[in-house]
Amino acid sequence: MVLPVTFKPEAMFRIKPVTRASSTLEGHSEAVLNVSFSPNGRMLASASGDTTVRMWDLNTECPDATLEGHKGWVLYVAFSPDGKILASAGMDKNVLLWDVDTGKQRGLPLKGHKNFITSIAWEPLVSATKDKRLASSSKDLCVRIWSAANNICIRSLSSHTGSITKVLWGGEGLLYSASQDRTIKVWDAETGVLVNNLQGHTHWVNTMALSTDYVLRTGCFDHLQRFTEAANDEDTKAKMRAYAI
Repeated sequence: MVLPVTFKPEAMFRIKPVTRASSTLEGHSEAVLNVSFSPNGRMLASASGDTTVRMWDLNTECPDATLEGHKGWVLYVAFSPDGKILASAGMDKNVLLWDVDTGKQRGLPLKGHKNFITSIAWEPLVSATKDKRLASSSKDLCVRIWSAANNICIRSLSSHTGSITKVLWGGEGLLYSASQDRTIKVWDAETGVLVNNLQGHTHWVNTMALSTDYVLRTGCFDHLQRFTEAANDEDTKAKMRAYAI
């Protein structure tokens, strides 16, 4: 038996390009220096020069919590892959961990850096351990790996000769650090061994992003605006493969 089914569209959805701000989240008393979305997209964390971190509920567009504990400008915030912990760091040289549900600080500050902390990267969920590890980069020329479970420094990576501007944690256990020394260094997160040293930029490397196509995109200070391809052969591809989690 065949039953014919007829239908017709009842509504049409049109998408217009965004040409203006749909809303404004106000509350910080100084410049907002960095923001980060939670993994589920429901919250936004903002770091500010007023020494606070704010967590915003994006459904209501209201502040969910104001996190106070830093003694200087907060330069970077990052949610853990499971969305349960927020890490913040900045000019006071400390990394603070916050419980996202309660807004309270988790344990003591992570101390060890001797200069401003410039970025934070959590270990991707695909390779996460019980330690819930994260890495921080600093103007003190070092990358530090921390255990969020025990609030201790597991390892310090030092080889750069200039301030480190960005750190990323790839999905296959590799850490990438960009620096004002014009290089990108690749580290084995488990052993701390320097795997590769990517050179070519003629000025500071200010930022970078990992791609599932095994290409390391970098943002540099030089006028040529070049991209560094980290995978030119099969052997390098195997070493540098990283998944965005």
